[in-house]
Amino acid sequence: MKTMISLLKREFWEHKGMLLWTPLSVAAAMICAFIVPFLYGSKWISAHTISRVGRMKDHTQQVGDALANTYMFSSGPLLAVMSIIIFFYCLACLYDDRRDRSILFWKSLPVSDFQTVLSKLLVACLLIPLIFLTIATLMSLCMLMIVSIAFSTQEVFIFKDLLANEKLYLSPLQIIGILPVYILWALPSLCWLMLVSSWARSKAFLWAVGIPLLIVLLIGMLKQLMFQDTEMQWFVDLFLGRGIGGLIPGAWLRFEDIPLSTYFPSSRKDFSWGQIFMTSWQTLSSLQLWAGVLVAACMFYLTVRLRRWREAA
Repeated sequence: MKTMISLLKREFWEHKGMLLWTPLSVAAAMICAFIVPFLYGSKWISAHTISRVGRMKDHTQQVGDALANTYMFSSGPLLAVMSIIIFFYCLACLYDDRRDRSILFWKSLPVSDFQTVLSKLLVACLLIPLIFLTIATLMSLCMLMIVSIAFSTQEVFIFKDLLANEKLYLSPLQIIGILPVYILWALPSLCWLMLVSSWARSKAFLWAVGIPLLIVLLIGMLKQLMFQDTEMQWFVDLFLGRGIGGLIPGAWLRFEDIPLSTYFPSSRKDFSWGQIFMTSWQTLSSLQLWAGVLVAACMFYLTVRLRRWREAA
């Protein structure tokens, strides 16, 4: 256990800029961009909008409920950046060790290849999402406070109703509760990228993206030549979706053909993060999910074997 903790710390300090400073910088930039219209007031916000806010004085409870229910939506761009960070981390974590020959040093330490590869997988599927979710929650709360202060300048005081609303506290917990589901759906993508990182001698990005694209292209050509009635979307979802797209939060919507209306009802007041939480966990009964986990386990095994026997590039 101590060895694994040390390996995780090593990964964090080696990639501190990517894992910590990048989300902090993106969050700071989003907060700055968000606060500018409030600072400039009427120059950026129309008088009609300001007057509409002023008419909400008698509906503070409804306003507080709506804000508490939806404030975590502001974390969407940051979670998109998280997918990109995980993609490039997995693609580089083993490739860079061989490229700069530091693999020779790490192999001289009393740490097994299994532990090394597992630590990198844990960073990708657990540490990075936790860091991003923590920063995203703090950023969303900061934006919510900015909106609340802006409302108070128009004599719409929603702090009391907002702080008394249970959704304010449950929303981030429910999003974090979906993390195990995200990890299971993302495992094929994570292990595929790490497998490419362990054997590609150069241009790891082209190998990781090019092979699924090439397979889809070849299947498309065969469809045109032989199987005119074959449904291509299944192959696209399998090789591109599960191979690369699994890193995108909520990708299981597409994989399981869950309609968006399940998550996003027409009425905003009917929206619930709890519904997203429950629906996401229900996908654990999917055969497609566990087949992907099995394939991911095979790719993880191959990654460990390649690291053990492959010479440094």
